[in-house]
Amino acid sequence: MNNTITLNIEEPFKSILIFSLCLLSVFVVAINGISLIVIKESLKTSTTPSMYFIINLLIVDIVQGIFVIPIYAIKKLNNQNRFWDGVICNSFRFLYMTTYYLSIFSVLFIAADRYIASTYIFKYKTLVKVEKVRLFIIASWIYVITLCTIPFYLRNSYKVNVARNIDYCLYRQNSLWTTAMLLINCFVPYFIIMYLYKCIYKNFLNSQKESNIRTVRSQQSFTQLKEQSKVDSTFNKNKKISEQTKSILKVSILISICYAICWTPSVIYYVLNKFCPEKCFTTTYINSVNQTYLEFAIKYLGFLNSLAAPMIYCFSLKRFRFQFLNLIQTYLNEKRLPNI
Repeated sequence: MNNTITLNIEEPFKSILIFSLCLLSVFVVAINGISLIVIKESLKTSTTPSMYFIINLLIVDIVQGIFVIPIYAIKKLNNQNRFWDGVICNSFRFLYMTTYYLSIFSVLFIAADRYIASTYIFKYKTLVKVEKVRLFIIASWIYVITLCTIPFYLRNSYKVNVARNIDYCLYRQNSLWTTAMLLINCFVPYFIIMYLYKCIYKNFLNSQKESNIRTVRSQQSFTQLKEQSKVDSTFNKNKKISEQTKSILKVSILISICYAICWTPSVIYYVLNKFCPEKCFTTTYINSVNQTYLEFAIKYLGFLNSLAAPMIYCFSLKRFRFQFLNLIQTYLNEKRLPNI
Protein backbone atom coordinates (compact mmCIF):
# COMPACT_ATOMS: atom_id res chain seq x y z
CA MET A 1 0.00 0.00 0.00
CA ASN A 2 3.00 2.24 0.02
CA ASN A 3 5.45 1.19 -2.70
CA THR A 4 6.61 4.74 -3.19
CA ILE A 5 9.40 6.17 -5.30
CA THR A 6 12.27 8.39 -4.30
CA LEU A 7 13.14 11.28 -6.57
CA ASN A 8 15.48 14.20 -6.34
CA ILE A 9 13.51 17.14 -4.98
CA GLU A 10 14.82 20.65 -4.94
CA GLU A 11 16.60 21.34 -1.66
CA PRO A 12 14.30 24.17 -0.36
CA PHE A 13 11.17 22.07 -0.92
CA LYS A 14 12.79 19.00 0.62
CA SER A 15 13.70 21.04 3.71
CA ILE A 16 10.12 22.30 4.00
CA LEU A 17 8.72 18.76 3.70
CA ILE A 18 11.07 17.37 6.34
CA PHE A 19 10.48 20.31 8.68
CA SER A 20 6.69 19.91 8.38
CA LEU A 21 7.01 16.20 9.21
CA CYS A 22 9.19 16.91 12.26
CA LEU A 23 6.75 19.57 13.45
CA LEU A 24 3.80 17.22 13.00
CA SER A 25 5.68 14.51 14.90
CA VAL A 26 6.24 16.83 17.87
CA PHE A 27 2.59 17.90 17.96
CA VAL A 28 1.31 14.31 17.67
CA VAL A 29 3.48 13.09 20.54
CA ALA A 30 2.68 16.14 22.70
CA ILE A 31 -1.11 16.11 22.21
CA ASN A 32 -1.45 12.33 22.61
CA GLY A 33 0.97 12.34 25.56
CA ILE A 34 -1.00 15.04 27.37
CA SER A 35 -4.21 13.15 26.66
CA LEU A 36 -2.75 9.96 28.16
CA ILE A 37 -1.62 11.81 31.31
CA VAL A 38 -5.07 13.35 31.79
CA ILE A 39 -6.81 10.02 31.24
CA LYS A 40 -4.41 8.35 33.69
CA GLU A 41 -5.37 10.94 36.33
CA SER A 42 -9.08 10.46 35.63
CA LEU A 43 -8.73 6.67 35.98
CA LYS A 44 -7.71 7.19 39.61
CA THR A 45 -11.24 8.36 40.42
CA SER A 46 -13.29 6.22 38.02
CA THR A 47 -12.27 3.24 35.90
CA THR A 48 -14.45 2.68 32.83
CA PRO A 49 -13.73 -0.03 30.22
CA SER A 50 -14.38 2.37 27.33
CA MET A 51 -11.43 4.55 28.42
CA TYR A 52 -9.04 1.68 27.64
CA PHE A 53 -10.14 1.72 24.00
CA ILE A 54 -9.29 5.43 23.91
CA ILE A 55 -5.93 4.75 25.55
CA ASN A 56 -5.25 2.11 22.89
CA LEU A 57 -6.00 4.63 20.11
CA LEU A 58 -3.75 7.23 21.74
CA ILE A 59 -0.88 4.72 22.06
CA VAL A 60 -1.17 3.85 18.36
CA ASP A 61 -1.05 7.57 17.52
CA ILE A 62 2.01 8.05 19.75
CA VAL A 63 3.78 5.19 17.95
CA GLN A 64 3.09 7.02 14.70
CA GLY A 65 4.44 10.25 16.18
CA ILE A 66 7.59 8.71 17.68
CA PHE A 67 8.53 6.23 14.94
CA VAL A 68 6.50 6.34 11.70
CA ILE A 69 6.56 10.08 10.95
CA PRO A 70 10.27 10.62 11.88
CA ILE A 71 11.32 7.55 9.86
CA TYR A 72 9.35 8.91 6.89
CA ALA A 73 11.19 12.22 7.31
CA ILE A 74 14.55 10.38 7.33
CA LYS A 75 13.39 8.47 4.24
CA LYS A 76 13.00 11.80 2.45
CA LEU A 77 16.69 12.60 3.01
CA ASN A 78 17.59 10.10 0.25
CA ASN A 79 20.41 8.39 2.08
CA GLN A 80 22.89 6.84 -0.38
CA ASN A 81 23.92 4.01 1.96
CA ARG A 82 22.22 0.83 0.69
CA PHE A 83 22.13 -0.87 4.10
CA TRP A 84 20.53 2.07 5.92
CA ASP A 85 18.15 2.66 3.01
CA GLY A 86 16.93 -0.90 3.50
CA VAL A 87 16.55 -0.49 7.26
CA ILE A 88 14.63 2.78 6.87
CA CYS A 89 12.41 1.44 4.08
CA ASN A 90 11.58 -1.80 5.91
CA SER A 91 10.94 -0.02 9.21
CA PHE A 92 8.69 2.59 7.65
CA ARG A 93 6.56 0.21 5.61
CA PHE A 94 6.12 -2.26 8.47
CA LEU A 95 5.24 0.39 11.09
CA TYR A 96 3.08 2.33 8.63
CA MET A 97 0.99 -0.76 7.86
CA THR A 98 0.83 -1.83 11.51
CA THR A 99 -0.33 1.52 12.88
CA TYR A 100 -2.80 1.94 10.00
CA TYR A 101 -4.62 -1.34 10.71
CA LEU A 102 -4.38 -0.88 14.49
CA SER A 103 -6.12 2.48 14.06
CA ILE A 104 -8.96 0.76 12.20
CA PHE A 105 -9.46 -1.77 14.99
CA SER A 106 -9.27 0.99 17.62
CA VAL A 107 -12.09 2.90 15.91
CA LEU A 108 -14.03 -0.38 15.52
CA PHE A 109 -13.69 -1.15 19.24
CA ILE A 110 -14.93 2.33 20.17
CA ALA A 111 -17.96 1.92 17.89
CA ALA A 112 -18.75 -1.55 19.29
CA ASP A 113 -18.43 -0.23 22.86
CA ARG A 114 -20.84 2.63 22.12
CA TYR A 115 -23.28 0.19 20.49
CA ILE A 116 -23.33 -2.10 23.53
CA ALA A 117 -23.68 0.90 25.86
CA SER A 118 -26.69 2.27 23.93
CA THR A 119 -28.39 -1.08 23.21
CA TYR A 120 -27.83 -2.92 26.50
CA ILE A 121 -27.89 -0.01 28.95
CA PHE A 122 -28.49 -2.04 32.10
CA LYS A 123 -26.32 -5.02 31.04
CA TYR A 124 -23.35 -2.93 29.89
CA LYS A 125 -21.34 -3.32 33.11
CA THR A 126 -21.72 -7.10 33.05
CA LEU A 127 -21.05 -7.45 29.29
CA VAL A 128 -18.09 -5.06 29.04
CA LYS A 129 -15.42 -5.51 31.70
CA VAL A 130 -11.88 -4.19 31.93
CA GLU A 131 -10.39 -7.69 31.68
CA LYS A 132 -12.28 -8.41 28.44
CA VAL A 133 -11.30 -5.02 26.99
CA ARG A 134 -7.62 -5.61 27.71
CA LEU A 135 -7.85 -9.08 26.14
CA PHE A 136 -9.40 -7.69 22.95
CA ILE A 137 -6.75 -4.95 22.71
CA ILE A 138 -3.83 -7.38 23.20
CA ALA A 139 -5.38 -9.81 20.69
CA SER A 140 -5.75 -7.04 18.09
CA TRP A 141 -2.07 -6.06 18.46
CA ILE A 142 -0.90 -9.67 18.09
CA TYR A 143 -3.22 -10.21 15.12
CA VAL A 144 -2.17 -7.05 13.23
CA ILE A 145 1.57 -7.40 13.94
CA THR A 146 1.51 -11.04 12.80
CA LEU A 147 -0.23 -10.21 9.53
CA CYS A 148 1.99 -7.19 8.89
CA THR A 149 5.16 -9.30 9.16
CA ILE A 150 4.07 -11.53 6.25
CA PRO A 151 5.39 -9.18 3.48
CA PHE A 152 8.92 -9.75 4.80
CA TYR A 153 8.59 -13.33 3.52
CA LEU A 154 7.01 -12.46 0.17
CA ARG A 155 10.18 -11.08 -1.44
CA ASN A 156 10.81 -14.20 -3.55
CA SER A 157 7.48 -13.80 -5.33
CA TYR A 158 8.03 -10.12 -6.05
CA LYS A 159 9.57 -8.87 -9.29
CA VAL A 160 12.22 -6.28 -8.48
CA ASN A 161 11.75 -3.03 -10.33
CA VAL A 162 15.21 -1.58 -10.75
CA ALA A 163 13.87 1.58 -12.38
CA ARG A 164 12.11 2.47 -9.15
CA ASN A 165 15.18 1.64 -7.09
CA ILE A 166 13.35 -0.36 -4.44
CA ASP A 167 15.30 -3.64 -4.69
CA TYR A 168 16.96 -2.94 -1.32
CA CYS A 169 13.63 -3.07 0.55
CA LEU A 170 12.62 -6.52 1.79
CA TYR A 171 9.11 -5.46 2.86
CA ARG A 172 7.05 -5.99 -0.31
CA GLN A 173 3.30 -6.42 -0.39
CA ASN A 174 2.05 -8.63 -3.21
CA SER A 175 -1.44 -8.31 -4.72
CA LEU A 176 -2.90 -11.22 -2.72
CA TRP A 177 -1.73 -9.85 0.64
CA THR A 178 -2.87 -6.31 -0.20
CA THR A 179 -6.31 -7.47 -1.36
CA ALA A 180 -6.87 -9.69 1.67
CA MET A 181 -5.77 -7.01 4.14
CA LEU A 182 -7.90 -4.29 2.54
CA LEU A 183 -11.02 -6.47 2.32
CA ILE A 184 -10.82 -8.20 5.71
CA ASN A 185 -9.11 -5.59 7.86
CA CYS A 186 -10.13 -2.32 6.22
CA PHE A 187 -13.40 -2.40 4.26
CA VAL A 188 -15.23 -4.96 6.42
CA PRO A 189 -14.41 -3.20 9.74
CA TYR A 190 -15.43 0.18 8.37
CA PHE A 191 -18.76 -1.15 7.06
CA ILE A 192 -19.32 -2.68 10.51
CA ILE A 193 -18.51 0.70 12.09
CA MET A 194 -21.07 2.47 9.87
CA TYR A 195 -23.69 -0.19 10.63
CA LEU A 196 -23.08 0.07 14.39
CA TYR A 197 -23.47 3.85 14.35
CA LYS A 198 -26.64 3.48 12.33
CA CYS A 199 -28.01 1.15 15.03
CA ILE A 200 -26.81 3.55 17.76
CA TYR A 201 -28.64 6.42 16.06
CA LYS A 202 -31.84 4.35 15.92
CA ASN A 203 -31.48 3.47 19.60
CA PHE A 204 -30.99 7.13 20.41
CA LEU A 205 -34.16 8.13 18.51
CA ASN A 206 -36.14 5.40 20.31
CA SER A 207 -34.86 6.59 23.69
CA GLN A 208 -35.86 10.14 22.80
CA LYS A 209 -39.38 8.97 21.96
CA GLU A 210 -39.62 7.07 25.25
CA SER A 211 -38.41 10.15 27.12
CA ASN A 212 -41.08 12.28 25.46
CA ILE A 213 -43.78 9.73 26.35
CA ARG A 214 -42.60 9.68 29.97
CA THR A 215 -42.69 13.45 30.04
CA VAL A 216 -46.32 13.49 28.94
CA ARG A 217 -47.25 10.78 31.43
CA SER A 218 -45.46 12.53 34.26
CA GLN A 219 -47.36 15.71 33.52
CA GLN A 220 -50.71 13.91 33.41
CA SER A 221 -50.28 11.79 36.52
CA PHE A 222 -51.08 13.88 39.60
CA THR A 223 -52.78 11.17 41.62
CA GLN A 224 -50.16 10.68 44.30
CA LEU A 225 -47.30 12.97 45.28
CA LYS A 226 -44.90 10.12 46.05
CA GLU A 227 -45.50 8.45 42.70
CA GLN A 228 -45.03 11.81 41.01
CA SER A 229 -41.64 12.35 42.68
CA LYS A 230 -40.52 8.87 41.66
CA VAL A 231 -41.53 9.50 38.05
CA ASP A 232 -39.70 12.85 38.03
CA SER A 233 -36.49 11.39 39.48
CA THR A 234 -36.54 8.52 36.98
CA PHE A 235 -37.12 10.95 34.14
CA ASN A 236 -34.28 13.18 35.28
CA LYS A 237 -31.90 10.22 35.48
CA ASN A 238 -32.92 9.07 31.99
CA LYS A 239 -32.47 12.60 30.70
CA LYS A 240 -28.92 12.77 32.12
CA ILE A 241 -28.06 9.37 30.60
CA SER A 242 -29.55 10.48 27.30
CA GLU A 243 -27.47 13.68 27.26
CA GLN A 244 -24.26 11.79 28.10
CA THR A 245 -24.97 9.19 25.41
CA LYS A 246 -25.70 11.94 22.92
CA SER A 247 -22.41 13.76 23.57
CA ILE A 248 -20.30 10.60 23.46
CA LEU A 249 -22.14 9.47 20.31
CA LYS A 250 -21.38 12.76 18.56
CA VAL A 251 -17.71 12.54 19.47
CA SER A 252 -17.44 8.89 18.37
CA ILE A 253 -19.08 9.67 15.02
CA LEU A 254 -16.70 12.60 14.53
CA ILE A 255 -13.73 10.27 15.10
CA SER A 256 -15.04 7.87 12.43
CA ILE A 257 -15.65 10.73 9.97
CA CYS A 258 -12.19 12.12 10.68
CA TYR A 259 -10.67 8.68 10.12
CA ALA A 260 -12.50 8.33 6.79
CA ILE A 261 -11.42 11.79 5.60
CA CYS A 262 -7.76 11.23 6.53
CA TRP A 263 -7.31 7.66 5.29
CA THR A 264 -9.74 7.20 2.36
CA PRO A 265 -7.54 9.10 -0.18
CA SER A 266 -4.60 6.89 0.81
CA VAL A 267 -6.59 3.68 0.39
CA ILE A 268 -8.04 4.72 -2.99
CA TYR A 269 -4.71 5.96 -4.35
CA TYR A 270 -2.67 2.91 -3.38
CA VAL A 271 -5.35 0.49 -4.59
CA LEU A 272 -5.21 2.18 -8.02
CA ASN A 273 -1.42 2.30 -7.90
CA LYS A 274 -1.25 -1.40 -7.01
CA PHE A 275 -3.76 -2.90 -9.43
CA CYS A 276 -3.82 -0.54 -12.42
CA PRO A 277 -0.67 1.62 -12.42
CA GLU A 278 -0.47 1.89 -16.22
CA LYS A 279 -4.16 2.42 -16.97
CA CYS A 280 -4.99 4.74 -14.07
CA PHE A 281 -1.91 6.98 -14.34
CA THR A 282 -0.26 8.65 -17.31
CA THR A 283 3.31 7.88 -18.35
CA THR A 284 4.35 11.46 -17.59
CA TYR A 285 3.03 11.11 -14.04
CA ILE A 286 4.86 7.86 -13.19
CA ASN A 287 8.30 8.48 -11.65
CA SER A 288 7.71 12.23 -11.73
CA VAL A 289 8.12 14.88 -9.05
CA ASN A 290 4.32 15.34 -9.07
CA GLN A 291 3.95 11.72 -7.97
CA THR A 292 6.34 12.33 -5.08
CA TYR A 293 4.44 15.43 -3.95
CA LEU A 294 1.04 13.75 -4.26
CA GLU A 295 2.13 10.69 -2.29
CA PHE A 296 3.64 12.95 0.35
CA ALA A 297 0.36 14.90 0.66
CA ILE A 298 -1.67 11.67 0.95
CA LYS A 299 0.60 10.29 3.65
CA TYR A 300 0.66 13.61 5.51
CA LEU A 301 -3.16 13.63 5.51
CA GLY A 302 -3.14 10.14 7.01
CA PHE A 303 -0.68 11.26 9.69
CA LEU A 304 -3.00 14.15 10.59
CA ASN A 305 -5.50 11.58 11.87
CA SER A 306 -3.09 10.90 14.76
CA LEU A 307 -3.41 14.56 15.73
CA ALA A 308 -7.11 15.07 15.05
CA ALA A 309 -8.51 12.01 16.83
CA PRO A 310 -7.28 12.87 20.38
CA MET A 311 -8.25 16.51 19.97
CA ILE A 312 -11.78 15.53 18.89
CA TYR A 313 -12.36 12.87 21.51
CA CYS A 314 -10.54 14.24 24.51
CA PHE A 315 -10.79 18.01 24.31
CA SER A 316 -14.47 17.99 23.27
CA LEU A 317 -15.58 16.18 26.44
CA LYS A 318 -16.37 18.37 29.45
CA ARG A 319 -14.96 15.81 31.88
CA PHE A 320 -11.65 15.71 30.03
CA ARG A 321 -11.40 19.51 29.79
CA PHE A 322 -12.10 19.82 33.51
CA GLN A 323 -9.45 17.22 34.35
CA PHE A 324 -6.98 18.90 31.98
CA LEU A 325 -7.47 22.36 33.54
CA ASN A 326 -7.31 20.85 37.02
CA LEU A 327 -3.99 19.17 36.15
CA ILE A 328 -2.53 22.46 34.87
CA GLN A 329 -3.73 24.29 37.99
CA THR A 330 -2.14 21.65 40.23
CA TYR A 331 1.13 21.90 38.33
CA LEU A 332 1.17 25.72 38.58
CA ASN A 333 0.38 25.60 42.30
CA GLU A 334 3.27 23.21 42.90
CA LYS A 335 5.60 25.55 40.99
CA ARG A 336 4.53 28.51 43.10
CA LEU A 337 5.21 26.74 46.41
CA PRO A 338 8.48 27.94 47.97
CA ASN A 339 11.28 25.45 48.50
CA ILE A 340 11.76 24.66 52.18
